[in-house]
Amino acid sequence: MIEKAVIIPTGDEILNGTVVDTNSPVIMGIILEKFPGCEIKREKPVIDEENDIIERLEKVLQEKPDLIILIGGTGGGHRYIPALAGDFTHSALMKALPRASYRELFGSNGHLWSRLTCGEKSGCIVANVPGPYIEATEATRALIECISNEVKDMEILVEEVSKAVRKQYSAGGHKI
Repeated sequence: MIEKAVIIPTGDEILNGTVVDTNSPVIMGIILEKFPGCEIKREKPVIDEENDIIERLEKVLQEKPDLIILIGGTGGGHRYIPALAGDFTHSALMKALPRASYRELFGSNGHLWSRLTCGEKSGCIVANVPGPYIEATEATRALIECISNEVKDMEILVEEVSKAVRKQYSAGGHKI
């Protein structure tokens, strides 16, 4: 049961308004479909810097939510091609969460080398979803479906989220 959830969009492009955050309202709706009494808060977007993400996560955890979803920053292409933008949500979560699991997706679309992470800290489930709208939406649907079915195993959660994202890549004709 999710009674309190927090959404944290990431990325300079969201913070400065270059890209409009259309994911947060949809994610709120998905959560409310399964948990209509849930209190949901959207945090101010955080820049895509590992320490800033960790600091925000720690601050939000003090509010004792049941669920935190971070949007964006799942890519890792800068680790392979230095000219690509840096994405740090996944590495921040791996450092900040004592119990975390991840799956990596390698595709030939515009969202290469994605690392999806689900973890737990202080009784709160924490997950990241990709920034692209369809992937974020379907990843969230899979996550919320698992939670509503009382799945608490991080390996299962991240596997289901990963399958949902992978399916979107496949549906678009992208190679995985």
